Amino acid sequence: MKCVFELACRVGWDGLTALGTLALVLIGLVTALYAGIQLSDFRRESRVKHLNDLVNDFEDEPMAAYRRGLAAKRVAGGVLQPVNADDPPPELHKVMNFFEHMGYLLAGRYLELDDIFVEFHYWILHVWADAREVVRREQAEEPIYYEYFEKMVKRLGERERQRTGRFELPSKTDIEDFYLEEAQLPSGSPIPRQRRTKRRSM
Repeated sequence: MKCVFELACRVGWDGLTALGTLALVLIGLVTALYAGIQLSDFRRESRVKHLNDLVNDFEDEPMAAYRRGLAAKRVAGGVLQPVNADDPPPELHKVMNFFEHMGYLLAGRYLELDDIFVEFHYWILHVWADAREVVRREQAEEPIYYEYFEKMVKRLGERERQRTGRFELPSKTDIEDFYLEEAQLPSGSPIPRQRRTKRRSM
């Protein structure tokens, strides 16, 4: 105790109080930094879980059946059929609703754009290119319909322009190829998530 009092005499009680306050501030900063790192890790783990759940839902039933059913109707007879914007296949709404939910999670920062690009951009862009007229017709009645789906497509397009300098939505031939591939997937089989590279010869 004598040493403490001697130290207090040398630096003064005000100095000791300042040192104590500084120590408390440093401890607080370290604690806040550690908590921030933990929170960041938690958010990343949460985003990964959301992404994995979406991948599993997209590949499993009933979504896989909706996708196959939509594809079979869109390429009935082996060619892309005109889409009736007033009476589209119900499976189209099922798939669009899935992507609307994904867009909502993206807007809320529950998903990362890069993760969506890697896992889903092939399907998102082909379905959007095919369904644009349906979306426009529904948005004319209620602008909020599929607004998150649309915003997600725009962000994916911006990302692709930054990456490659160009961006184009799939053509009708691309859409036809897409649905022909989707329609041939056997029921209950794992659905591949990589981007298709082969195209039918014209």
